[in-house]
Amino acid sequence: MLRVFVTGISRRSGRRSRDWLLTEAVRVREAGDPAAAASILEPFVADCQDDADAQLLLADIRRELGDTAGAERIVRGVIAAEPERAEGWVLLGAVLRDAGDARRAAEAYMRALSLAPEDLAPRIELAVLLIGLAQATNAIPLLQYVLNRDPDSAEAHGNMGIALQRLNRLAEAVPHFERAVALNPADALLQNNLALAYRELGRLDEAAHLLRAAHSRKPGDPTTINNLAIVLADLGRAAEARALVEPLVEARPEFHEARCTLAHVLQDLGELDTGLAHIERVLARQPQNADVRMMKALHLLSLRDFERGWREYTARMTSAESPRRSFPFPEWQGESLSGKSVLVYAEQGIGDEIMFANCFGDLLEEARRVVIECDPRLAPLFARSFPGAEVFPGRLPGPHPWLEQAGEIDVQVPAGSLPRRYRSSWASFPRHRGYLRPDPEKVAHFRARLAGLGSGRKMGIAWRGGLAKTRRALRSIEPRELEALLGRPELSFVCLQHAATTEDTAAMGAFAPGRFHHWPEALVEADETAALMSALDCIVTVCSYVVHLGGALGLDVRVLVPASPEWRYLRAGQEMPWYPAARLFRQRPGERWANVVRAVAPGV
Repeated sequence: MLRVFVTGISRRSGRRSRDWLLTEAVRVREAGDPAAAASILEPFVADCQDDADAQLLLADIRRELGDTAGAERIVRGVIAAEPERAEGWVLLGAVLRDAGDARRAAEAYMRALSLAPEDLAPRIELAVLLIGLAQATNAIPLLQYVLNRDPDSAEAHGNMGIALQRLNRLAEAVPHFERAVALNPADALLQNNLALAYRELGRLDEAAHLLRAAHSRKPGDPTTINNLAIVLADLGRAAEARALVEPLVEARPEFHEARCTLAHVLQDLGELDTGLAHIERVLARQPQNADVRMMKALHLLSLRDFERGWREYTARMTSAESPRRSFPFPEWQGESLSGKSVLVYAEQGIGDEIMFANCFGDLLEEARRVVIECDPRLAPLFARSFPGAEVFPGRLPGPHPWLEQAGEIDVQVPAGSLPRRYRSSWASFPRHRGYLRPDPEKVAHFRARLAGLGSGRKMGIAWRGGLAKTRRALRSIEPRELEALLGRPELSFVCLQHAATTEDTAAMGAFAPGRFHHWPEALVEADETAALMSALDCIVTVCSYVVHLGGALGLDVRVLVPASPEWRYLRAGQEMPWYPAARLFRQRPGERWANVVRAVAPGV
């Protein structure tokens, strides 16, 4: 972030003999060898201790090398000699920020602004600090001030993109990332930020292209290699991802992010034990790393090791991915819930809410009183299905106006923590015939509507699942690959695909002319969708919310599972413990979806 600033220092020297030295140090540093750059500068700085420009450049290089104590010592020496020099305070702020001292870093940046109110560098650095403190909203005005005065600041555009991304305003963030890359196409960090934004939007091919270009320009950049491997894995190209990231881990064994990427890729390739060994190695160094503990939890759960898996699954509550809740009640610590008034609050996606509701019956038997918060789309369905509970519609992460009606609460528990108490083994999952209850009048309405389609079986179908960040590319099927099913003339198909595009529905209709029906009004509310699904003869779907809703209703659901599935679908077998009526049809590594569909078709 400060390289432009310190490079400028090297160019302001009036002495040609040392000018070459500083310029050479900058060149070597930019070539990717900050340690060699420090070696060039250190003898000169030792001989010329009054050269503030050289000292600040050396301090910034020491900061990059992780020597924050040494960098701070050098910068404070410069400030002691030239207390009115704003550049020194800016660099001190960066050093203190890297050392984890946010309060003193902010004070240093504010001091720099007081000395040079028109200087843009302190504002950018202060914005970076605020973004790191989860105060992206406060960072945006600072960055906008910079862009109003310097619309071609790549640093400001790049950090504005990060701030907007942290606020889930990705559509606004991408143009800033793109502008930053256009202004400074040689900056690998900017390219990585744009590529990760593309990945989050599901634009995986564009992300891969951008990262390959960055890798070609700077082949040894570890962040670029790791991110490219992640995107390739998202695209289902695990072998290519492994070829990239495995040598990186061998060369940089302490690059824990890359080791986690390798673990994930190895799991995709079926090398589960080796993948877990890499996870354990990271946890040996970082035992409290919530994200890595979650990797371990999902690995164990996918292998049916429910007892250990749920224990590690508690790490999600401190993970960066977990939304913070603000209910004012004691958190459940694993104690008995007998005789207590319990609030179960929603977490994660709507499919997970349905899946964890598998435990509500057990909780209702144990607790004196149960209050359930759920996605508003599920509230009517949950209220009907769990009449012994009080159900309130809520939003993630809040606010919670319904709390005024909830009454006395003894303890709160996130829905995803209930399985640790009630589902510690395969045998503890009930062989139910459905724990959700559709509206019988709505079911009758849809049965009459389906009867109007003529004779033959009526099948629900969904072909795209998940979000970009939950590997939608691997979980989705193109309509042409469903031809073995769609081409059967005795079947009529009803779309269960949420937010189906006109292109997809047209393609589905072309493969099943006159037999594919799309009733989008039935897919808005879960209660309507549940009634429609309950009126169908059978459901074929990819891994999506449709699996959870159909499985919880006890319906005949045939699930098309990718070769590298999410943990909920386990690593092997044809059953899901959550939904006994569901049957899994697994894709083999490298197998086309059309082959899996052909395996499903005869049994429908």
